[in-house]
Amino acid sequence: MKTVPNLALVKAGFPDITTLLFDMDGTLFDTEKYHTLSLQCIGRDQNIQPPFGPKELHELMMGKADHLLFELIKDWPGFPKKWDVQAFVSEKNRYLLDILKKVDATTYFPLAMKNLLSEAKLAGLQIGLVTSSEKIITEELLKLTQLDTFFAYVLTCNDSIKVKPDPWPYQRAMSYFQALPEATLVFEDSLIGLESARGAGANLIKAEWY
Repeated sequence: MKTVPNLALVKAGFPDITTLLFDMDGTLFDTEKYHTLSLQCIGRDQNIQPPFGPKELHELMMGKADHLLFELIKDWPGFPKKWDVQAFVSEKNRYLLDILKKVDATTYFPLAMKNLLSEAKLAGLQIGLVTSSEKIITEELLKLTQLDTFFAYVLTCNDSIKVKPDPWPYQRAMSYFQALPEATLVFEDSLIGLESARGAGANLIKAEWY
């Protein structure tokens, strides 16, 4: 879908849904670019030399949990040999939080998305967030956009036994809400996230509004 729908449009396509589950980066928020920028900042400061350009770097990062990203880049020239996955994630989070605090939230969180969430909550739908991002980043973004109270359930990579593209994260969220797959609608943007949602048997809207 090319634009963020309102609830009437969502219900027209999926009249029997009771539960909405949102991916975060690239779906709820237009923040994928800031994840890429944080990695570029690390590369600049550590003199890491990616084997390709910014566009390919962005595509590499799309939808991936940080520990999976670490496995893909740890052997790049210049990557600090002393860094384990936790050190890398901590450094990336430090850059990302710094970037997010300097950026106006309205640049990555459109009014149409806030309206959809407000309409869904008013209509009594169950609303959850299922993300591959770290808990510290997720909590900060929800705070910056004042969405702390919208989501009855939030699942981050820190809470997950398995991460996308495995269906486990969406299965876990549906289990929490006691929602049937056919009564659940997932909003996702990345191929990894879409695969996860399909595997869980949920209805899907592909987010193409960013």
